[in-house]
Amino acid sequence: MAIKVNNHIIPDWAIQGQAQSLFESVSRQMSGKPREFIELAAIDMAKDRLIDQTLMSQESNRRNYEVDVAEVNKRMKEWIRQNGGKKAFDTGRHPVIKNKEDLRKEITNQLKFNLLLEEESNCKETEEEEAREYYDARPDLFTSEELLKASHILKKATTKDEFKEAELLILSIRQRIEEGEDFAKLARSESDDGQGDGNLGTFGKGKMVAEFEEAAFALPVGELSQPVATEFGCHLILVHEKIESKLTPFVEVYEKVAQYLNERKKDKVFDEFLDQLKKESEISEVSGI
Repeated sequence: MAIKVNNHIIPDWAIQGQAQSLFESVSRQMSGKPREFIELAAIDMAKDRLIDQTLMSQESNRRNYEVDVAEVNKRMKEWIRQNGGKKAFDTGRHPVIKNKEDLRKEITNQLKFNLLLEEESNCKETEEEEAREYYDARPDLFTSEELLKASHILKKATTKDEFKEAELLILSIRQRIEEGEDFAKLARSESDDGQGDGNLGTFGKGKMVAEFEEAAFALPVGELSQPVATEFGCHLILVHEKIESKLTPFVEVYEKVAQYLNERKKDKVFDEFLDQLKKESEISEVSGI
């Protein structure tokens, strides 16, 4: 089913081609959904995108924006290089852009869209007070996570009897370390994880299995854990350092916050402009094209 936007027809083949190019990204967003459902969602997204592009093209042409031919040629070369080079481009594999004329038109339109976007998204810059309010309301965005630097020694186990044996072995190794033997050397000779000296590097919450994580984050720096059972077996954990979570000072993130809020404002203003364009336009589905 084709779509008519004012006096312009978006043919069904263009919608299908756009949907094909969107299918992979839509599929990632809808992981686990039936293929038919994803295909319908991709088609709907393709229709919306092509309608928006058509309206923007019509409006930018109405305003007679001029684009730099040299800039168009430069971007054409960049696009071809980024999409497999001239040889790949000449095979016409792209679902929408089949030749240089298609590409020239696409890039010219994009440059015009950018001019329209700049003109119609103009809004008041974010003030420091606004940025501060956002910063205060969302400390989670500006707080670093708690991190650990730790090592472990593992004795693998799967059955109940193996876990009992692994626990006794870990207790034995723990005793040897308390009596003065080196943790890293024992990890190399006794551990079943193949990690060399057992050093796990730096990690935050959610990176390790739950039982290991709970024990490690509760352990004081420099103290050996008791045997910790996980799906992999029994572990002996040594925490070398704890890096506490920290709220980044406002002054260090102000510019990024202001930039983010500016972009969000611009998007909102432009979306309102685009919605008004849609209201003022005639958009309908047509058959046979």
